[in-house]
Amino acid sequence: MKIIINTTNIRVGGALQRAISFLNELKEFGNDEYHIFQTNNVNDQIDLSSFDDRFSFYLFEESPASLKYRKKIIKEFNRLEKIIQPDVVFSFVGPCYWKAKSPHLVGYAVPHIVYDDYDYVKKYSWKVKLEMIYKKYWTKKEADYYVVQTEDVRKRLADRINVDKSKIFLVSNGAGKQYSNITASPPSNNLTKKLLMISTFRPSKNFEIINEVIPYLEDDIYNYEFHITIKKEDFDRVFKGKEQWVKNHGHVFAKDCPQLYKECDAMFLPAHLECFSASYPEAMKMERPILTSNLSFAKTVCGDAAIYFDNLNAKDVAEKIKKVFHDKDLYKNLVLKGKERLKCFDDSRGQAKKYLNICKEIMLKNT
Repeated sequence: MKIIINTTNIRVGGALQRAISFLNELKEFGNDEYHIFQTNNVNDQIDLSSFDDRFSFYLFEESPASLKYRKKIIKEFNRLEKIIQPDVVFSFVGPCYWKAKSPHLVGYAVPHIVYDDYDYVKKYSWKVKLEMIYKKYWTKKEADYYVVQTEDVRKRLADRINVDKSKIFLVSNGAGKQYSNITASPPSNNLTKKLLMISTFRPSKNFEIINEVIPYLEDDIYNYEFHITIKKEDFDRVFKGKEQWVKNHGHVFAKDCPQLYKECDAMFLPAHLECFSASYPEAMKMERPILTSNLSFAKTVCGDAAIYFDNLNAKDVAEKIKKVFHDKDLYKNLVLKGKERLKCFDDSRGQAKKYLNICKEIMLKNT
């Protein structure tokens, strides 16, 4: 089987980590032929010399998401596809703004479309709503098949773009390959409690709530720190003057994320919107309790293995943070439930095998 794996539309975040894990897993099994379309975002985090002759890499300076470069890039995509003659094209994350001629499987990761009933989405400006209509158009146009990470998203996507569920495959997310041989360590007994939020800065991530939460934590017996991973300019704009409370690590490579979990005491995600955050299974793997938004996207993934808060209510967020650290039995119970919940997700090897099986099924359907 010949597969084009298109990762050019991935910039940062969980999708980048999953793509890197996927490529690294492919090195270790299978006899297929892989043609990887990538930008430096992926290229800089993999060791090309470690891949054998089953793999061919094609470096693009820009993503087709850029209107400025799209026409040129798509022209090159089409040229390469004609030469390679793949059985399947797998675009790891969409929209990828390319209608391949071969059967096209696209990873779905646009929560705004499927969670359009959320108040947060309903309050979008007309400009953002137009952007979502544009992304919805391409989501429908470019793909022959989709792969999603939860059954909730699968059902919603089928409904929102009027696609038969049989064309939407499910592969759950999980902790990446970089966590495979990592042993979790117990949290510190220090009076400073560190909450980790591994994410790029986007409005939907709700970083700003941290500033509102801090005053409610100031009189506690514990000191609290929020450890985040955003660009310096975003940190300076949002958290200037709060350096005592908010510690920024900047962009962190996937391979370095396990160490961050070891250095922190809990995982924190106050997002308004997600399809699936890899931070959830990562925290479970690293035996750290999860504090996150009381919204269906989070509950679908975490079940009873998290403490949920109203992510618009800073006082409630602070109270839930205090509760986790003041109640040692609750802390331990969340960790145990997380370890049990982790069994529901595919590890990086399981994900890779499922992706390949889906590609093979699509190939057989189209031969």
